[in-house]
Amino acid sequence: MLGQRYYVYLFYINALVNVTAFIPQILYKNRFNGSLFSLALSTLIGSFLIIIFQTQMKKFPRQNIAQIMDKLFPKWFQKTFLFFNFTLQIFAGMLFLISNTQVVSLFLTQDSIIVFYIFLLLIVFVIMNQTNSILFMLEIIVLLAIPFYLFITMRFFTDHLVMVDSIKQSFTYLMHVPKMNAVAAGLFVFTGFTNFIIYGEHILSISKKKLLIAIGIICFILFSSYFVPIGYFGLNGVGKESYVWVTTVDSMRFDYFFLERMVSIFILVQIGITLMYIILSYHSALQYLQLMTKNVGGRSKWVGIYVVVISALITQHFTDEFRLLKLFNYFFIFRIILDLFLMLILLFASKKQIES
Repeated sequence: MLGQRYYVYLFYINALVNVTAFIPQILYKNRFNGSLFSLALSTLIGSFLIIIFQTQMKKFPRQNIAQIMDKLFPKWFQKTFLFFNFTLQIFAGMLFLISNTQVVSLFLTQDSIIVFYIFLLLIVFVIMNQTNSILFMLEIIVLLAIPFYLFITMRFFTDHLVMVDSIKQSFTYLMHVPKMNAVAAGLFVFTGFTNFIIYGEHILSISKKKLLIAIGIICFILFSSYFVPIGYFGLNGVGKESYVWVTTVDSMRFDYFFLERMVSIFILVQIGITLMYIILSYHSALQYLQLMTKNVGGRSKWVGIYVVVISALITQHFTDEFRLLKLFNYFFIFRIILDLFLMLILLFASKKQIES
């Protein structure tokens, strides 16, 4: 069994990847009309769901979702739920892969097709590894990325060019009615806990103290991703940028560092974080498929690889930036609905376990 810190990494990867998921852009579309309230509401709901999930999972130590459901639900229900989770993970990996490719083609190189195929080949090779190996890779990626994000945060708090008045102005729109798509986008940052239903067999359950610390850090990341660009561009300026965090980091100056501008490093770090998230998503999809077919390590894995490749190729061909943003909105809503359904299943299973 791996240590509790790996559970925390599953939280962090979701939080750090929010920039690639267009979450700031989705929030900024309603920045004058409900985004801040949506952000606060998603924080409350997300924190509540994490605590409830962890409380319920402790009642089923070292069991995955298929084992929890096995004696309580009919086979058709189990397979339907696992299939929806498989579809969601394929959808997630597909969207983030396209988004990552678009970032590279816009800011690093114009050979987006070559980059896409390189990413896809790398991902397919890695997701076939053992779960423990992927979790070890997750630890390396997160530990390498966190110091850079801390450095960016420190620069923000010490930068005299930050427009504090714009940040204060954003609070004047707090009491507007929240928007469904903005709440769903904010909740995505908190949904890393659902990975535990797949990886829980390999990771020790986290203590309550560490869980609360992790929730606090996730909240800080979410609100930082919203307020930092406003501090540099104002409430009007943030709505004009497609990749607002790239231009935000490009606006920062690091006079006391050996590089005056850090945007290239930021893009590379964000690409690495996103690739790691894609690998986790596709590997989870393979695990769901194997649980659904009861064919662990057999032909179902190759069926899953085939679905990964075909879905990515089709999406890459037909998806532009506008469609990608729209698909992310659908993904966030689909994800929170499925997560709420998971909570109901765990609560029902917990109740039945007590009665028996």
